[in-house]
Amino acid sequence: MRSAAREPCTATTSCLTDRPFGNQHVKLSRAALAASIMTTGTLAAGGLVAPAIAAETTSVCSSGCAFTTIQDAVDAASAGDTVRVSGPLTVAGTTTVGKDVTVTGGPGAIVTQTANAITFLVSGAGATLANLTITSDIAYAQEFVQIGADDVTLSGNTIHGPEQPGPMSGWVTNRGIVTQGSISGLSVTGNTLYSMRSGAYLNPNGTGAIAGNTVHDTKGDFLIDNANFTFRDSRSGNASQPSEWGFVIFLNTDAERYPSVAALSAANNDMTVLDRRTDEEYVVPTTAADCKGSGWKNRNPEFRNQGQCIKFVNTGR
Repeated sequence: MRSAAREPCTATTSCLTDRPFGNQHVKLSRAALAASIMTTGTLAAGGLVAPAIAAETTSVCSSGCAFTTIQDAVDAASAGDTVRVSGPLTVAGTTTVGKDVTVTGGPGAIVTQTANAITFLVSGAGATLANLTITSDIAYAQEFVQIGADDVTLSGNTIHGPEQPGPMSGWVTNRGIVTQGSISGLSVTGNTLYSMRSGAYLNPNGTGAIAGNTVHDTKGDFLIDNANFTFRDSRSGNASQPSEWGFVIFLNTDAERYPSVAALSAANNDMTVLDRRTDEEYVVPTTAADCKGSGWKNRNPEFRNQGQCIKFVNTGR
């Protein structure tokens, strides 16, 4: 007996397999057949996705830990791992963080530079430095942290140099943070920077967020060299060791960047601003003493008299 002709298979119609199941044929749609073939082929090719390897935490300290140098720990780490530093460590050169790892401080984590070198060069996209105290035995004309990759995070660190005598104009040019040009996604939050020639030198066209930092005892807290970062909630620190300027905007900075120094100051707890593009000096009075004598005449916003200046200090209006 001649069997009935089969209809062509489509993506929505069923097709009979050539294998009977009991007295019936098993029907599979073309989509199910394709899925079955793909699954079988994938398994046969060994294409099963291996489970993700859990991130690891390794320890660094002067003795009794897995590593005695941060560099060795970073070199041995995989992306996503954490390197935890405990106790004081001395370094005599540059530690390069060239991968997406977190270097974080545990109890008493102090890293002291003893050579004329950058302390941390962060060249791995996504890397984090957190909760470290970073300093040096003497003042070196180097930055403590240089950022050379995208999406880097600096959080909760204390970065400071040794105290230098005399006027700031004669200080060794040490800096807390230096960004390379055109980096993006930088996050600098909750750090304390002090006792250096400058807190942060921000090279052209870098972008990201700089927020909630405390800076004092520098010639310039944030030096803006045509960078384009967003600043908010940072503040001047120890009033007994004030910085010469909070923000210094360099002459070559594009006019559309930071068009209002008043807004920049207001967004950062009335930090002072020197705009070299216009020679504007924005200095908000913070105490009644700032207004006394002729002090009210050289403040921003402009005041009609001493009384108006003192009212601004007391009320913010």
